[in-house]
Amino acid sequence: MSERALIVVDVQNDYFPGGFWALPDATRTLPNILRLIAKARERGEAVVFIRHVAAETSPVFARGSKGSELHPQLKVRPEDAVIEKAHPSSFQDTSLAEWLVSRKIKTLDICGYMTQMCCDTTTRSATERGYTVRLFSDAVCAKDLEFQGEVIPHHVVHKTHLATLSRFAKILTTDEQ
Repeated sequence: MSERALIVVDVQNDYFPGGFWALPDATRTLPNILRLIAKARERGEAVVFIRHVAAETSPVFARGSKGSELHPQLKVRPEDAVIEKAHPSSFQDTSLAEWLVSRKIKTLDICGYMTQMCCDTTTRSATERGYTVRLFSDAVCAKDLEFQGEVIPHHVVHKTHLATLSRFAKILTTDEQ
């Protein structure tokens, strides 16, 4: 059994065209996420799909909505773990930590959405728990943000967060896996 697991964060329909929070680069980054999944399976590593689920009244990721479902191209297998969360960290109020400990996982590869929110928080939480973390820059993406009346473009948000996260994780591309 491998000591590495791939954590696929919030690759859900609401982030794709037609979804409530469509990300500008979701369609572009999905093939890289699929490559990471294929490579992890080829190496015999665990794959964990994290799914953000909100209250039924939420406009995004509402429980039972098509938008909250994992993207169909992920092709989740029976041996894969699917863990639901309600917070930005994949660890907060979930079974992820126990699941990883039970399999003696030491290294986490992280991909998914969004760079500045759930991938950031999950990366930091994993580091705080002692995991070695590798974050794949071309398999995560961001959304435009607005602050004090100014729009910060998604590509700037993405690069800024990757620069900060480089203190907590090794930042790689899918070609470097």
